[in-house]
Amino acid sequence: MLFIATLDHTPDNCWARPENEEKAREWIAGMDRTAEQAGVEVHGSYVTPNEHRFYFVLEADTFEAVTAFLGPPLLHDHDAHVAPVLTFGEAERTLLEE
Repeated sequence: MLFIATLDHTPDNCWARPENEEKAREWIAGMDRTAEQAGVEVHGSYVTPNEHRFYFVLEADTFEAVTAFLGPPLLHDHDAHVAPVLTFGEAERTLLEE
């Protein structure tokens, strides 16, 4: 199942701030290992620095696997919206089956 995760943080809690850089480097360096341990495949990870927002395109069997991948510390430092998504092709097939 595919998920889109959008995580927002305040400028005061930005991981680019000097007091947060070490935490950010550690999480990014361990991201692949954390994903593997959680059973998550990362299809994309993006940041919009001016908006203080992260985006992830993730594949996992469960929502719990996604939350295991994201936090802590991400889910402690960010407001998150995680939603399962379908491709347009999958949605079309679902509609045609009804």
